[in-house]
Amino acid sequence: MMPMDRGCRRQMREILCILVLLGGAVLPMRAQGGLRAAVRPNLNGTWKLNAAQSDFGQVPPPIRQSEVVTQAGDEFAIAITLEREQGKQSYTLRFQAGGAEMPMAQGSFADDAPFRILSVKGEWQGAVLVVMEKVSFQGEEGALKASYSLSAGGKVLRKMTHVAMNAGEFDTTTVYDRQ
Repeated sequence: MMPMDRGCRRQMREILCILVLLGGAVLPMRAQGGLRAAVRPNLNGTWKLNAAQSDFGQVPPPIRQSEVVTQAGDEFAIAITLEREQGKQSYTLRFQAGGAEMPMAQGSFADDAPFRILSVKGEWQGAVLVVMEKVSFQGEEGALKASYSLSAGGKVLRKMTHVAMNAGEFDTTTVYDRQ
């Protein structure tokens, strides 16, 4: 091993000090969820459908729709009320983001309802809340994947939904305004 001169030793000490200082700043950030942990938005509130900004594709749009989101940490209750020509429907999705799949509460849907949600599960993907639902439509089981994202100003909630059934797949985008 070659001996180091004073200039080289001083430079090595400076580099070590910088690394120690950076390590002291980086380690607490990693302990708090990583360097790139996304801020999880507060989705709490009453959200009214903005049909003009939404894209229902081949699905007839509802007459009215609202979603009331109650968020406490990773615990969610999303109360959905919608009105279509066939009638009104109200139900509440309850889940913990990152938790286990939750069956829907008994009585959430009428016995003769053509559409039913069987279970729900949610998770954060960065700043987007992704809600997966197992569903039944006219006796055929399928899946919905809804991705909720909040606008920068917090006034608009966008929900992009992918529906997969045996008969086919389609996507919708629903836009809600904070009330």
